Amino acid sequence: MGTRGYAASVFVTGPNGRRKAFGILGYFSSEEEAIEYATSCAKARIEGNRMPGLPRKLGAVRHWFLRHGMRRQQGLFAANPWE
Repeated sequence: MGTRGYAASVFVTGPNGRRKAFGILGYFSSEEEAIEYATSCAKARIEGNRMPGLPRKLGAVRHWFLRHGMRRQQGLFAANPWE
């Protein structure tokens, strides 16, 4: 079983009522961190600014996994490295 965490995701509704989903923006250890990051991403999108980067500690964790070949393989029948 994996560790418990929270995923930050954003839906932005435009003036014409159309919604844009940004999918999962990152994973966080607390609900408050996920909400704060999702809110800052939504504000940036609405104001026309660049989306903020992940907090430094999460960027370092992601970098470690990518560097050590822990990427999930693509394809329907790819082996799951997390099992």
